[in-house]
Amino acid sequence: MTAQEEVDRATVLPAPSGTRLPSLTALRTVAATLVYLHHAMYQPLFSDQSIQNAYNALARNLGPLSIMYFFVLSGFILTWSAKPHDNVKQYYRRRFFKIFPSHLVVYAILLLLMFVAGRAVPWPQALVSLPLLQAWVPDFNYQLFAINPPTWTLSVELLFYLCFPLLLILVNRIRPSRLWLYAGLVAVAALLMPVVSRLFLPDSPSTPVSGSLSWPQLWFLYYLPVTRVFEFLAGMIMAKILMTGRWRGVRPLYIVVLLVVAYVATLPLKLYEEGYQAVFIIPLALVITGAAAADLAGRRTLFNTRGMVFLGEISYAFYLVHITVFFSLQAAFNHQWGLGGMFTSRPFGTVAAIAFLVGAYLACVLVAWLLYALVERPAMRRWARPRRARPVEAS
Repeated sequence: MTAQEEVDRATVLPAPSGTRLPSLTALRTVAATLVYLHHAMYQPLFSDQSIQNAYNALARNLGPLSIMYFFVLSGFILTWSAKPHDNVKQYYRRRFFKIFPSHLVVYAILLLLMFVAGRAVPWPQALVSLPLLQAWVPDFNYQLFAINPPTWTLSVELLFYLCFPLLLILVNRIRPSRLWLYAGLVAVAALLMPVVSRLFLPDSPSTPVSGSLSWPQLWFLYYLPVTRVFEFLAGMIMAKILMTGRWRGVRPLYIVVLLVVAYVATLPLKLYEEGYQAVFIIPLALVITGAAAADLAGRRTLFNTRGMVFLGEISYAFYLVHITVFFSLQAAFNHQWGLGGMFTSRPFGTVAAIAFLVGAYLACVLVAWLLYALVERPAMRRWARPRRARPVEAS
């Protein structure tokens, strides 16, 4: 039996939920790397302007693509790992200790560095971003200039985590024969959000980025947690499709090609500025499900190797620290001090810029590993599950 026949056979039968899916862990590091490459374009790296322009054109849409991947993946993983006997209180406890310890440590370090650097702390944004509520505030200062700007996505994830027990009840009620129909309806709903935004939200004030959307429209489409629930639901439904044997073994290579074609086709569009990031919802949902199916079939791929899985395990820590590490290193190389890109950078020559991009990435991996090893993993091991009752010692 060929490897593809094994995939086909494994995916026409109901799949056991809770089975480990290493490829999905590994793919997290791909998405985190794409976010890194996207954010790297916000300060000029290349002294050759034509190369810088080409880099910007290629990296501009990586952010919207990767963020949507994380949202779809969250729905898939939580649904896949849910068990009938799961206690809601314990579920919330696991989610809290997965997210908050590392976030709070990075937050405290950033505040300390801001004091050392003599930078004024934006206290309204700081206080709102501490409990990860910034995505709910319709003011771009709270999303773009918070203490740690990427954490606005955690604000969205918290809504997903909060609603998941109820959403799971609803998704479990969908008849298996209708799962693909509901997956299509969710995708259509996500694709229609730009139309809703333009029809019902005001055309002013403008955004701090170039584009046809007003700030209320952009906030509604990109940052508002409620709007992004469609992506989370897509992941949940795709997990149920795989679990109920409704997945039909599409070759992962074909799905990746579809995603690459979709990305290249959207390069002329400014997905963030125009609010069209939902064009990726279908190929991303297929990529995630195809990778999970390959794991179930026991296929050995690049994405389920030990090294890639390790990088996936530290990807959350990487996401938390990558902006700070990257821009602080860039400031240091330019003999300046700054956080979050709030400085004027001098670009590098082409070879030096590439070397810096790679070196800064490796530095982010190192810092992420330290955060994972010293904070995230110990917190999960110690507090994510209640202690078992200790046996009573004989007197």
